[in-house]
Amino acid sequence: MSDEDFSPSKQKEYMDQLILRMMKDGKDINEILNMPFHFMVELMREKNKPKQEKSLIAAFGG
Repeated sequence: MSDEDFSPSKQKEYMDQLILRMMKDGKDINEILNMPFHFMVELMREKNKPKQEKSLIAAFGG
């Protein structure tokens, strides 16, 4: 993941999306808030990492 993809503003956006998605899936907000922060960041990174492409042509939409 490039630094641009994980800037502080993007981190907030990704964290908001992750928390809302977890709440929508039935997770209680208090359970979410009690989760270790590092665990939440790792979930967020995993969910938002770029897709691995097998070729440069596929990576650039060809």
